Amino acid sequence: MKKRCGKGMLVLLMAALVSVGGIGAACFFSRQAGKEKFQEEEAEKLKAEREYLEAGAPEKAGPYPEYQSESGKMEKREELQDTETEKEKKQKAEEDRKKKEEEKRKREEAEARIKKVEKMLAKLYDPDSDSVAMNTSKNSKIFQNAQTEMWKLPLSYDRKRQEFQKIVDRISDEWDYINDDLHYETETLKISAQEKDTGYTKYWVCHVETFSPRQLCSALCGGTYGNPRKPVSEELAAHNGVIGVNGSGFSYGTGIPAPGKTMIKNGKIYNDVYSNGNIFCVTQDGGMFTAAAGMTAETMINRGVKDTYCFGPTLIENGKASEISGQFTQTARYQRTAVGMVNPGEYYLVAVDGKGAGGSEGMTYQELQQVFLDLGCEYAYHLDGGGSTTLVFKGRVLNMLTDGGKERPCGDILYFIDAGDGAEGEEIVIHENEAMIRPSSGKSSLK
Repeated sequence: MKKRCGKGMLVLLMAALVSVGGIGAACFFSRQAGKEKFQEEEAEKLKAEREYLEAGAPEKAGPYPEYQSESGKMEKREELQDTETEKEKKQKAEEDRKKKEEEKRKREEAEARIKKVEKMLAKLYDPDSDSVAMNTSKNSKIFQNAQTEMWKLPLSYDRKRQEFQKIVDRISDEWDYINDDLHYETETLKISAQEKDTGYTKYWVCHVETFSPRQLCSALCGGTYGNPRKPVSEELAAHNGVIGVNGSGFSYGTGIPAPGKTMIKNGKIYNDVYSNGNIFCVTQDGGMFTAAAGMTAETMINRGVKDTYCFGPTLIENGKASEISGQFTQTARYQRTAVGMVNPGEYYLVAVDGKGAGGSEGMTYQELQQVFLDLGCEYAYHLDGGGSTTLVFKGRVLNMLTDGGKERPCGDILYFIDAGDGAEGEEIVIHENEAMIRPSSGKSSLK
C-alpha cells in the first residue's frame, strides 16, 4: 500500500514540474514576442520621423507627433516651455509698462492738482504778511473748491496735504470756521465726526447740517445701473462729495443696487416694482420715509421722492422705534451703516465697526436703533452693512474695513456736498445753537 502511494506521489510531482516548465516557457516566449513587437514599433516610428524630416519639414513638428522619438518629445516639451516663458515675459513687460504709465498719469494728475490748490489758496492767504482775504461769497467758493481738490490727493502726498491744511486752518480761524481732520465748516455745510467707544463696540457718529435739500445726494456707482461697482471713496471724489457712505445691498454679479426692488436715483426710475415695505425714500425737500408695501415707483415720484435705497430695517419712524421683526430678527452684533434725520436739513451718519476689528464687536439692530433715539432723530434706516460698511470723510475712510482692510466696491452711495457760497439755495436761519435750518416757506433756486 505504501509503495503504491509513493509511486503516485512521484507521478504527481513530475506532472507538476512539467506544467510549471510549460508555463515558464509560455511566459518566456510571450516576453520575447512582446519585445520583438516593441522593437518593430520603434523602428516604424524612427522610419516615419526620418522620412518626415528628409521631406524638408521642420524638426519637432508636423503631422506625426505620435511617431516622434523620446528625445524629440523632450525637445518639444522644452520648446513649449520656452514659448510659455517668453509669453509670460512679454505679458509681465506689458503689465509693467501699463503700471508705469498709470503711475505717471497719477503723478502728473497729482502735480497738476497741487498747482491748482496752491493757486486757489494764494488768492485767500498771503504768507508774507500772514493776511487772509475777506469772507465774501466768491472767496467762500474758492475756499470750498481748494479743500475739495486737496482731499483728492493720493495718500503718498500726505505731507503736501498737511501743508495745505495749515493754510486752511489759518483761513478757518480768521473766518470763524472749524476745519480739521474731524470737522468741516463753511457758510452752507457743517459736519463734525466723532468716534465713540462703549467698551465692547466702537462706532462713528457724524453730524451733518445742510443749507439746501439739494446737498443730500445719491449716485449710482460708475454712473450706471449695474456694473461697474466702485469703492465709496472713489465715487465720492467723482461727485465732489464731502462725506458719504455705502448705500443699498447689491448683486455681486451684475452690480445692480437693490436688485429686484424699487430703484429711483435723482428722480429717474430705474426699476418700477411694488414696494416690499422696506424701501428707504429721500424727498426733494430733504425729508425721509419708508415706502409702504405695495407703493409703486410712480407713486413715490408723485410724493416728491428723488432717491431710494433698499436694505433695512427701518429703525425709527415718526420719532418712535420701529418694530424689528421678520427677516431682520437677529441677536448678533455686526458692522453697520445707517442714516438718520432730525429734520430736513439736519442728519446723522453712523458707521459701526465689527468682527473684532480694532477691538469692536459691532451692534445689534436694537442697539443701533437706540443710538438714533438718543440723537433725537425722527427717522433712521439701516443701509448695507458687513464688509460693505464704509464711511468716507474728506477723502479718507474713517471706519475699520473688514474686507482685508480694503473698500468693498458698492452699487450706490449716499453723500453730502457743499452748496458753495449760499447764493444757490434758500436763506439760512441761524439759531442760538448755531444749527443751520432752512425756512419752511422758502423756495430753492437750485430746483
